[in-house]
Amino acid sequence: MAPPAPSSRPRRRPYPRTLGDRLGPDAAHVYKAAGWTGFGSLMAIPVVVYHMPPGIPAVLALPLAVGLCWALMFSVAYLLIRPGVGVARFYLAPTGASTPYEDQFSLEEALVMQERLPEALALYEARIAADPADARARVRAAELYAGPAGDPRRAAELLRDVQRIPGLPSGQELYVGNRLADLYLGPLATPARALVELRRLLDRYPDSRLAPQLRAAIAKLKAEHVPDPRAEPVSGSGI
Repeated sequence: MAPPAPSSRPRRRPYPRTLGDRLGPDAAHVYKAAGWTGFGSLMAIPVVVYHMPPGIPAVLALPLAVGLCWALMFSVAYLLIRPGVGVARFYLAPTGASTPYEDQFSLEEALVMQERLPEALALYEARIAADPADARARVRAAELYAGPAGDPRRAAELLRDVQRIPGLPSGQELYVGNRLADLYLGPLATPARALVELRRLLDRYPDSRLAPQLRAAIAKLKAEHVPDPRAEPVSGSGI
């Protein structure tokens, strides 16, 4: 069997690495420092001409002085440019690496938009089972259960679970407590538990911006659902 004919396609020559390739990410800093200091080093020419010792030819002294001046200025400029560019990039073009990522529950929300509530709730329940401290997943699931899913009892369970998570931020605790009170007053029809929940929030955050609203809600609940002990019992004997 005859050997295969050699390919007529020309061989690719290896890519010649440039100075920028060898310098890597620092190439831009080096180019900037070289450009700025190259022009600045020319200012050494009149200084050398004025102070040049006799007997030294200008052809030798001038290039040497300009070269030394450029090397000194380049070193200083490079050391100043490199950290300065990094600081500027941090503020002007942040990468987000210093900001903790928060899950947006994109898949679950997409299923909700498609009215596929059982699938969305199944994903939320899987998240809840996998992470006992995931407050955001519990709150999202509770909102679904309290709303379109029509299961306020499960919603209340999840919100109470959130309250037991250590280190819960105050804003989240106030939100969860208010949502629990809404469930107790609404579909769960237990105003006494709503009153207890609102009192608990007021005791924990008496100086918060929601404190006046909590006091007003407590007063209204007491007026509507707590009997006045001074009221006289109605006689059952009739007239």
